[in-house]
Amino acid sequence: MGVLETLDPEALDREAPVPLYHQLRRLLLAPVENGHWRTGDPIPTERELCETYRVSRITVRKAIEMLVREGYLVTFQGKGTFVARQKIQRHLNQVRSFSEEMQATGHRPGSRLLSLRHEKAVGDVATALNCGDEDPIWTVERLRLADDEPMGVSIAHLRLPADVYLTPQELQHNVSLWNLLRSKGICIASSEVTIQAIVASEREVELLQVPPASPLLLVEALVYSDEDVPIEYDKMINRGDRYKYITRFGR
Repeated sequence: MGVLETLDPEALDREAPVPLYHQLRRLLLAPVENGHWRTGDPIPTERELCETYRVSRITVRKAIEMLVREGYLVTFQGKGTFVARQKIQRHLNQVRSFSEEMQATGHRPGSRLLSLRHEKAVGDVATALNCGDEDPIWTVERLRLADDEPMGVSIAHLRLPADVYLTPQELQHNVSLWNLLRSKGICIASSEVTIQAIVASEREVELLQVPPASPLLLVEALVYSDEDVPIEYDKMINRGDRYKYITRFGR
C-alpha cells in the first residue's frame, strides 16, 4: 500500500475546535504507530498533503514540525521527510532492569563490561548508599546495548554484604546485573529515579557512537532491597535520540 493510500482525505473535521494542524499531526502519526509507514519510508510531500487534505502549506508544515520535534519524523534538506527510528520507551512506574525493559519492548539486551572496582565509598555515593566514607562498595561500569547498538553507559555503585563478591566473568556472562544479584540472594524491591538532560563528553561520544555535543539523558536511580535498604546508586547515561521515558498518573 502506498503512503498516500493510507490517508483519509475526509478525516479532518473543519468544524471541530481542535486546530487543523493538530488534527493533521494525529492523522500522520497513525500510520507510523500502526506500522503502515516503516522506518526510512518517505512521507507524502507537502504539496501532496496540501492537495489531499485541502489545507494550506503552513498547516502541513506545522504538523510535520511537531512530529519532527517529537522524534517520529526526520527531515533531510533537499531529500524530504522520512519516518525516523522510533525511540525505545522505558516506563518509570515499573521497577525493571535495563535488560527486562529491552526484552519487554522486543529488543535483545546486551552489555560490555568497562570496569569493575572494589573501592571505598566517597562523596555523594556514600551519602546515597547511607554508608561511611571508608566503607567498601562495588562499582560496575558497563556499556549497555540493544540489538548490538550502544544505548547508554551505566555506572552502578553497589553496597553489598561483606560475603558477596562480583567477578568480571560473572558480569560478562550475565547481561542483567539484577539477575546476578538475585542469584546471590539480593532482592530488588523499589527505586527512586531522577532524569536530567546533559551534553555528551568526549568519552561518551566515543562509547555511544554519537556526534559531538549530542544531547543525552542522565538517569540517576537509588535502588532499595526488600528490607528498604539502599543497595545501588546507579547513573545511566542514555542516548537522547533513542529513548523516551513514560510515567502514568492518576487521581
